[in-house]
Amino acid sequence: MRHLRETDGSPVHRRHINFHATMCKGVSPLHDTLHIEATAGAAKLRSSQRAREDAEDMATAAYAGLMRTEVMVENAIREVDAAARKLDRKDPALAARRTIFPKGMSRVIKPDGQAQLDVLPALRIRMAPFVDKGDMDDALASLDHAEMLHRAALETVHLANAEVDLRFAEEREARRLVREQLASAHGRLRDHYKATPAAAEAFFLREKSPARSKPKAPTNPTPQPSVPATPLTPA
Repeated sequence: MRHLRETDGSPVHRRHINFHATMCKGVSPLHDTLHIEATAGAAKLRSSQRAREDAEDMATAAYAGLMRTEVMVENAIREVDAAARKLDRKDPALAARRTIFPKGMSRVIKPDGQAQLDVLPALRIRMAPFVDKGDMDDALASLDHAEMLHRAALETVHLANAEVDLRFAEEREARRLVREQLASAHGRLRDHYKATPAAAEAFFLREKSPARSKPKAPTNPTPQPSVPATPLTPA
């Protein structure tokens, strides 16, 4: 019997436990007991694997939502920039854009995730002298709305990633139980076949290693006719 490792994936574990369960069915009362135990272990592993895959799908969707809200924040910041430019055109002495974006707008837009939210408090402070002028109040309202959605999206991503971690831990535990079941069954079957313990191996999947599965080269290969070189066509 091949002893599975913790690093073997769920498909490998499922292949071995399903083979074992099928081979044991209807052979003897002991084999039927092993069949029932293996079937339960296989079902638990399959359900935990599906739960982890579903959690990963949800995490991907949550990340996509985060990217969308991050774009909304960036667009709201661009609205602030546009409102500041408009104010400066009307009254250059205000220097609204230079005050709100002293190091340029890209420094405010470039951060990602939580870092994008971290730059907003200082931005709001710099916007304060202009909130009642021109279109700045509308730009601030857009920024407030985008920030709220982005903050909620970040929380959704954190929760989704935590769910993936939880489901993966459950899947790994299900794998451990499969390995434990196979080892237990192997020992009981060897005891069952006391006279010929090797008979127990027939109830466990034997996978050939890649090296052994490669076709062997023929001992006496048939000589192949040589192919004359193609003559060069004169230029």
